[in-house]
Amino acid sequence: MTDISAMKQQSFPIPSFEEWKQEVEKSLKGKPFEKLYSTTYENITIKPIYTRQDIESLAHVEQYPGFPGYVRGTKPNGYIREPWKVSQEISASSPTEWNEIVKHDLERGQTEIHIVLERLGFPVTSVDDIEAMFSGISLDKYSLRVDAGAQSLSFLALLAAYLQKQQIPFDAVRGTIGMDPVGALAEKGQLSTSLAALYDVMADVTKWAKENMPGVKTVIVRGEPYHNGGANAVQELAFAFATAVEYIRACLDRGLVIDAIAPQIHFSFAIGSNFFMEIAKLRAARLVWSNIVQAFGGSESSQKIAMHARTSYFTKTVYDPYVNMLRATAEAFAATIGGADSLHVSPFDEAIGRADEFSRRIARNTQLILLEEAHIANVIDPAGGSYYVETLTARVAEEAWKLFQQIEEKGGIVKALQDGFVQAEVENVAEQRKNNVKKRKEKIVGTNFYANLAEAPVQKTRENNENDLPSSTLNEENVAQLQAGFGEKRWIETAIFMAVRRATAREIEAALKADEASVSVKQIKQWRLAEPFEQLRKASEAHLEKHGARPTVHLINIGSIPNYKARADFITGFFEAGGMAVVKSEGVHTAEEAVSEAINANGTHYIICGSDESYTDIVPVIAKALKQANSNVKLYVAGKQAPDVEQSFVQAGVDGFIHIGSNCYETIVSFMKEMGVDLNE
Repeated sequence: MTDISAMKQQSFPIPSFEEWKQEVEKSLKGKPFEKLYSTTYENITIKPIYTRQDIESLAHVEQYPGFPGYVRGTKPNGYIREPWKVSQEISASSPTEWNEIVKHDLERGQTEIHIVLERLGFPVTSVDDIEAMFSGISLDKYSLRVDAGAQSLSFLALLAAYLQKQQIPFDAVRGTIGMDPVGALAEKGQLSTSLAALYDVMADVTKWAKENMPGVKTVIVRGEPYHNGGANAVQELAFAFATAVEYIRACLDRGLVIDAIAPQIHFSFAIGSNFFMEIAKLRAARLVWSNIVQAFGGSESSQKIAMHARTSYFTKTVYDPYVNMLRATAEAFAATIGGADSLHVSPFDEAIGRADEFSRRIARNTQLILLEEAHIANVIDPAGGSYYVETLTARVAEEAWKLFQQIEEKGGIVKALQDGFVQAEVENVAEQRKNNVKKRKEKIVGTNFYANLAEAPVQKTRENNENDLPSSTLNEENVAQLQAGFGEKRWIETAIFMAVRRATAREIEAALKADEASVSVKQIKQWRLAEPFEQLRKASEAHLEKHGARPTVHLINIGSIPNYKARADFITGFFEAGGMAVVKSEGVHTAEEAVSEAINANGTHYIICGSDESYTDIVPVIAKALKQANSNVKLYVAGKQAPDVEQSFVQAGVDGFIHIGSNCYETIVSFMKEMGVDLNE
């Protein structure tokens, strides 16, 4: 037996990069080494391997957590003393139900109360609503995160009135009650109040909070409107930072100083499916924000970014929805490795309807497992020092900074939105994504790959939203008093004063709307990556319900199983992605067999599956005979052929070829139209 001490003396020669590259090139069998490079949607080239040489020129790599520019974290001890906040967004059908859900979830691991007013499920109109929502909940025990949309004035006024009524000191509240008018403008295309008035409110609320609610941030900058429109990571960062700079300038113009406004801004980023890109995005965000605030003269403390993360709505699917649990887990893992301060994990049924107790529990426990069982919080910046992550972080930061500067040169984010620059940038990447999904270059498991047509869908009853509910009558006297106070530049003071006297949120909003008309821009449409194929699946299901059968293609398999199986499986997956039925057959050995089986099947669309060698003689014969028997049938061949072979097959009657380079979505659409499927149903 080898002596352990002798083993310790053994060493292995360290190969050079060139030696490694030579070995890789041998395995490529003549293909160029560059075939291993890939390009992301951010137009960043990814190499197959990274080495120490890649990070030697990166200044930020030697930084430590808690020091400018904060790439490795804004706190010296990372999550060790204070983990990220488990900040699951909660909605309900009424204030009372919401209160019960929040209490239930706080007892089971949630650590921050998270509200998105536009998705809350009911309107918060009065102090009574606030009282019902927060009854029995200690606001001094849990932080509060409220995404108020374009303006936070009405909600904050109602909350302040409630606190006064309950004799709870304002400074007991901590968290974020934030407004994001530019984000709302990008998402919806218009605002009911002018930006100038909203900036007045923002500055006034920020001043008031600094004096009365020092633990509450008052501005939210959301990257999600861009991410959910199809934007890449660089664009999400650049547009978010341009928005933040817009808010900084607006507040500086209204008398605030940089060290009063920068710490009041809380960013929110979506976390997509590209694991390392999302880690790099959050790390790069800290560096870029530090540089921006420093350029305004902000202190080191003001340069620290506050970041909320939410796993992506854009990546979630309606079909095979339980796979969303796995997607959200990977995205949540990236968010925590990247150093988010708080996190919302999408319930697996987010794309279908409001989360129930089960889907909320799974989403919440995803975070708790990362924290309590995977021990993510025990190491500060675990991605730090990775040759790949550090290089990618630097590239994302560089590209985001370049795009940010472009927006600044165009006059800022609002001007860039008005000119359509932002929308065009997002649409360009969105089209790339759509095309890649349609061609199945970008795979969505359970949707355009490995679709399971037998799985029963998750059923959700339709819930009322705020727009479905009747509007309460406005008290014109209250509106007039509010307008008078707003005219004196006393927004938050007036709103709280009137909320205590039973003014409603709608009356506060009506008083704000009396200002000059707001700006309108082209809306950035919010969508999900799976939607094109989900549309096809729904059309197939409607066809099944109406006609008793799904739109169907028939396979003509040539020879023995090994001869046709690979292509038959490919074609089956190809058409099942659109919800179509695929009827398989035993392998046939003669053209006569093939034609006889096809005629007996009484189908409309046939695909021949076999090897290239088996096609040579049999395909032209099948094509001619089948078209003679029924000139209306469509006949395709699985697999790309040489141009001269394809030409001879087409001359014999073949209608086309389906292969790995085919546009799956467009092919299915074409087939469905020929079959009379209503794609708009």
